[in-house]
Order: sequence, then C-alpha cells, then structure tokens
Amino acid sequence: MRLYILAVLVVCSLHNGYTQGRFVSKGDGQPALETKFSGVEGTPYWNDSFVEGETKSRQNGKWYRYPKARFDTYKNEFEYEQPSTAKLLRLDAAQISEFKLNQATFRCGFPPIGEQGPRHFYQVLYDQHTKLLKNIHTKKISETEFGSVVKSSKFVQEEELYLVKEGQISRIKRKKSAILEALSDKASMITEFVKSNRLDYSVESDLIKILEFYDQETPIK
Repeated sequence: MRLYILAVLVVCSLHNGYTQGRFVSKGDGQPALETKFSGVEGTPYWNDSFVEGETKSRQNGKWYRYPKARFDTYKNEFEYEQPSTAKLLRLDAAQISEFKLNQATFRCGFPPIGEQGPRHFYQVLYDQHTKLLKNIHTKKISETEFGSVVKSSKFVQEEELYLVKEGQISRIKRKKSAILEALSDKASMITEFVKSNRLDYSVESDLIKILEFYDQETPIK
C-alpha cells in the first residue's frame, strides 16, 4: 500500500511534464549563490520582484517550476529561491536552454552577433518562421563626480531588438526604413498593411503584427 501511494505521488509531480523546482548545482557541483553589489545604484535584475518561473533543462528537456524567480540581466542568469533553505541560487545557459517569468519567454541558442553568443538569453517576442527577439542587458557604469575622488557606480539597463530571418540574425531599429529594409522582399505589401491598419513601426505589439503578416505572405522554403 505504501509503495502504491508513493507511485501516485511521483506521477502527480510529473503531471504535464513539469516538476517542482529543485536544487541544481553547476558543473563543479557548487551552487551559484547570489552576488552582492553593495554601493551600486540601481538593480542588475530585469525586475527586482520575484515571480513564478519555469526552466527547461538541457540535460533531460523537462520543465521545472520555481515559486520565486527573476532574471539577472547583468550576468544573464536565471535566479531562484530554493524553497527549503530560502537561499538564492543560479542557473545559466550551460544548464538551461529556456526559461519563463510570468508570460515572458527567454531563450538562448540563436546565432552569435556582436557580444552575444549562442548562450545568450533573449526575450522572445514573436516566435514563428521569423522571430523577433529583445536583448535586455544591464551595464555597470562607474563615474567620478565633479570635485570628488570617490567613484560612484550604477546599473543601467538597455534594450535592443533583433530579427531572426532564414537563420540569420540582425539588429533592427524601431523605425520604418529599418524594418522595410529587413523585410525588403515584401516592403510594398507591408507599407500598405501598416497604412490600412494604422500601425506604428516603433511599437512592439504593432511590429509583431507586421511580422505575422510577413510570415503569412512568405512561403516557407
């Protein structure tokens, strides 16, 4: 009877391919603890507040849930609170290929460009044949105030959009000329579509609609 109950509990915990978040260590077996940044203005996180998160393991392809998680955009790592100890631990692209925070999806494995390699996490805004990615990254800037020899440091968060088309990645600016150039094979059709639907090239939600239209009008090779 005890074995039966145990089997039921295991099956329930694996329902829908998810399991509860568990302790995961890095390749050397040591947990990646929270890094403290005392005296630095601002935050290294996409959002300081913890939310429910999920990660996709590279080892087995399964999804794991974490009640409290957030994204460190300075180190490009997923951080979560271990329920049993309340310690803050880290997962990076060596351990996970994708993660979710609320309704936002972050993924790595895209072609390298600039300083971003294939293990860099992007927020995936549109995910069909053509893909729209947002690079959310944080820099730590040190400044010396006028009349002082003491340097102050602060975190500055920046965002950039990238387009993945036919396996190639390119940075894209939020303006008409840049978007039409990137989608030049359907430029005239897109221009008419944007005009008739009163869309704005600089608005992310409208840009997603443009890419949906582009994919509908472009046969998959």
